[in-house]
Order: sequence, then structure tokens, then C-alpha cells
Amino acid sequence: MRPSFAHFRPTLHALATGLALSLAACASLPPPTAELDAARQAVARADPADADQYAQAEVAQARAGLEHAQAAMARKRDDEARTAALAAGADADLAYVLSRAAVTRAEFSQQQTEIAELRARLGMPAEQSLDNPLDLPAASAPAEQRLQALEADPRLNPFAQYERLQARQALAAVQASSSRTRQAAVVQADRRVGIAEQAARIEAARRAADTLQRERNELLVEASRRDAERARAEAERLRMEAQVQAEEAARLRAAAESEATARQQAEAVLDSAQIDQSARVAAAREKEAALARQEAELVAGAKLPPSRQGERGEIFTLAGDAFGSGQVQLTASAVARVRALGVYIKSIKAGSVQVIGHTDSQGEADANQALSQHRADAVKAGLLDAGLARSQVSAQGQGEADPVADNLTASGRAKNRRVEVIVSN
Repeated sequence: MRPSFAHFRPTLHALATGLALSLAACASLPPPTAELDAARQAVARADPADADQYAQAEVAQARAGLEHAQAAMARKRDDEARTAALAAGADADLAYVLSRAAVTRAEFSQQQTEIAELRARLGMPAEQSLDNPLDLPAASAPAEQRLQALEADPRLNPFAQYERLQARQALAAVQASSSRTRQAAVVQADRRVGIAEQAARIEAARRAADTLQRERNELLVEASRRDAERARAEAERLRMEAQVQAEEAARLRAAAESEATARQQAEAVLDSAQIDQSARVAAAREKEAALARQEAELVAGAKLPPSRQGERGEIFTLAGDAFGSGQVQLTASAVARVRALGVYIKSIKAGSVQVIGHTDSQGEADANQALSQHRADAVKAGLLDAGLARSQVSAQGQGEADPVADNLTASGRAKNRRVEVIVSN
């Protein structure tokens, strides 16, 4: 969620309106109940935002001001209570934006560091760092001039619209104030302009951080692809070495046919070479498959379905929650998982892919058979959309014919409602 404070607008509107009316010293004002409620909400919002860590003085001042306002309200001193409540609300809002600014600055810096490390790992030239809007120099001019500068800055003008409105209302309250209340109105206006400045910088920094996040994701995908390519090259090198060793062992076997001892030595060399090389090739292939999984999940933005090894190959299982109750359309999260699975199958250059739908034993057998076929067809369509060839993928519904658990229990029926995708070795 962006750090704009629009979702607090009803409360803040009451606060801003109360400020203008209070400082104008209107005699018919009602008790400051709304201003006190707004101040309490502002202090409560600052607490979970780590204000005690990043804006200790401001949040302490807000709490003290709120206590002062509550005490004045209890003594029927409404004007004093209203002024203290408005000041406490502004202090709490400032503590909140200062805390958000500190957290945003740390996240922004971390993203820049990760991107620099990824570029170095990939051998890419370092790029000029994206400027952090939170590092823009703070203005030292009067509040009215600072607000004008904020609204004239094209980098910040699109952001913090509501906070700037509060600042304009506070400045208007200064003009309407009496000599007795002017000093408090000036302080309040200065505080509200400061809040608007920080809120605009936070929103601008969040927008820039989105750009950094996209770049980081692209670099992660590129790193994964390069790792997979290196793994494939290593597997090919090991295969060639195995072939050379096998040919050498065969030559030794042929040369030693006339001598039993020599033949036994050749056999030992061949067996040892085959065992060692098979293990190295298997390890390289496992690494290649793991990198292919990682790349598929990054590209699709979703995790692969859980899998296990079977006699016919790797079996991926989509549980019953991949579909709505009684529905044949994949849920949004299941669509992403099927897309990730399709990218993975395509990257490992697998053979045939068989999609099999299953149901529990509830309901009519014919209806269960049709439901399982429709769901298998839906998963097949998702795999084809991910780039698999139509001739490579088949779909079949098994209905309730092949349970993996007891249909007499709810947990057993849940396990039986599934779609399996079998990727041949």
C-alpha cells in the first residue's frame, strides 16, 4: 500500500476543519470530540509504524499533547482541549511519515545494493544509481513558500494531494487567526507543510522503488538462465568424457581378449568409469533440473505444483483447491502454477506429457467421469498456452476409478480430488 494517507481522510478532514475554526476563535464551536478522536487515531497509527524508533521526540510530544487535550476536555476547557488535540494529531502524523520515510529509505537502499551485486555477478557494467526522492534537500523557507515549492516541483507534484490540502487549510487558518492564537496556527501550518513534504517524497520513492524491483526481477531471471546454460554445458562435457572413457575401456577389452588378467583389468576400468561418470552426469542433470524449476517459477511468478518420481516419470499433482467447488475452470493461483509447469517442461525438453483428472466417490459415477475429463482438459489448455506442442500433451479423465485415499473420510476425499500431470523421463 502506498504511503498516501487518503484512507484517513474523514478523520483528517475533521482535524483540518477543526484547526481553521479553532484558530479563528469562533464562539459557537461544539466540544472538541471529533478533534480528540482524530488525535487518538493518529497516535494509534504511529505506534505500529515504529515511530518510537524513528521519530521518538515527535511521537512522545503527540502522546503528551493528547493527554493534555483529554485533561482540558475533562475540565470543560474546550478551546484549550481543541488546540492541544489538533497539535497532537499533527505531531503524530509527522511521526508517522518520518517513520515511513526511514523504512522506505532502507528498502530503497537494499534494492540498489542487490541490483549492483546482480549486475556484478552477471558481468554487466554498473549503472548510475537512481536518485532517491527522500534525499532531496529540505527547504528552510517559511511554510507558505515551502508549499509553493512543493507544488511547483514536477518530481513531487503528483503525490500527497490530500496532505497538501491539509497544509493549505492550515495556512488559511493562520490568516483567519487572532493575535492570541496566531503563534499556535503558525506552528500548526509549519507542521502540516512538513508532513506534506515527507508524504510526497515517500510516494515518489515508492514509485522509484517499483522501477528498481522490476529491474531486480529481470536480473534474477537472467542469472537463472545463465546458471541453467552453464549446467547444460557441464552435463554435455561430462557426457563427452563418459563417451571417451567408454571407448577407451572397449579398446582395452578388445586388446585383452587373449589374456584373462588383462580382460579383467579392462572390465574393472570400464565399470569404474561408467559408475563414476554416471554419478557425475546424474548430479549435473539434477542441478540442471533445479535451475530449470527456479527459472520457470521466476518467469511465471508462481511455484510449481508438488511432484514425486514414478515409474513413468515425474508426477506433478494439482490438488482439489485448484478448482472452485464443482467448477472446471482453474483458479487464478492454479493458472499461474500450470503456466510455471509448462515453462519448466518446455525448458527441460521433456517427452510426452499426460494429464489425468480424478474425483472422489461422491455423486454419480458418470458425472464424476465428465468432471474429471473437463478438469484435465483445462490443465492441458494451460500447458498449451505456456508453449507446449499440442501433439505432446494428452488429457484423460479417470473419474473416481483410481483413489489414493479412503473415500469414507473428508481428508481422504480431498486427496482423491486431484489432477496429475505425468512428465515422461
